[in-house]
Amino acid sequence: MPTPVPVPLNTEPTPRWWPWARAALTVPLLALPLLILLPPLLKVPAYSVAGGQITARSVASRTVIPAGTPVQDVPVRLDGKVMGSDMTGYVVGRFDTPNRTVVRVYSDGSHGTRALVFATQPDPTVLTPADPQALLTAWRAGQSGEYRPARAPGFDPALVLLLLPVLPLVWFLYSSPRVRYTREGDALVVRTAGSVTRLPRYGSSAVLTRDALGVRLFGSSLPGYYTGTFGTNSGNVQAAASVARPGQAVIVTHEGRRYYLTPEDPQALVDWFGRRS
Repeated sequence: MPTPVPVPLNTEPTPRWWPWARAALTVPLLALPLLILLPPLLKVPAYSVAGGQITARSVASRTVIPAGTPVQDVPVRLDGKVMGSDMTGYVVGRFDTPNRTVVRVYSDGSHGTRALVFATQPDPTVLTPADPQALLTAWRAGQSGEYRPARAPGFDPALVLLLLPVLPLVWFLYSSPRVRYTREGDALVVRTAGSVTRLPRYGSSAVLTRDALGVRLFGSSLPGYYTGTFGTNSGNVQAAASVARPGQAVIVTHEGRRYYLTPEDPQALVDWFGRRS
C-alpha cells in the first residue's frame, strides 16, 4: 500500500467575529435542551418559607410573597401561555385565565385540581405544593421549610428525541473541522468531516481557476471549511476547500463532477494530474 503524501492547503485567518457568531448560533441550540434538563436537576418549582415570606423559584425566575398576603385555596384554570413553560411537571410562567386575568404560575400542572392563589401585585401568584396546609401553617407561624409540588418535572421522550440532532451540530461548530488532501498512489484523496472522495490521476482533469466560491447551495460554510455545492462564475462545483476566495484554486473534473480544491500550491497539483508517468 502506497504511503499517503499530505498535500498542504491554502489557509485563511479566522475572522475576529467568528467566536461571537458561533456563540450566537450555539445559545439558541442549547436553550431548549437546558430548559428541559434543568428543572429536574434543580428540583424546581420549589417554595422556600422563611422569615414570614414565601419564595417561589423556577429555573429563570423567583417571586417573593410577603407575610399577610391574602390567599385562596381554589382550583385554577389556565387559558393560554403568555410566557414560560407548560412541560410535564413544570408549568411555570405567566398565563391567561378565563376572566382575562394574568397569573404567575409555579406549578406541576395540578393547578386545575387545587392551588394556592396569592394576591400579589401586579399579578396573582399560583402555587401547587404537595401539602398546601403545611406550607400555609409554616408561613403564618414564621417558621422555615422547603416545599415542592407532588409531581416532579419529567423528561418528555418526544422532546428528547428532537434534541438528539443538536449535540452533533454543537460539536461540529466547536470541533474546527478541516479539509485534508493526500496523494495515495495514483489518486488524490479528499477528506472532509462527512466524506472521503478519491480522484484518480488517470481519468480526471485539473485546471486552474481564479473563481471564488459564490452562493452556497448545500453544505457547510465555516471559516477554513467550505464543503458541499457552491456556485461560481463558471458553474456549480463540489467544494472541499479551506479558503472561499483564494487567489487561485483547482477544479478537478471526474466522472462529470467538478471538485473545487484549494491547495497551497495550485499549479503543482495541476501538474501532478497532468503527469502521465
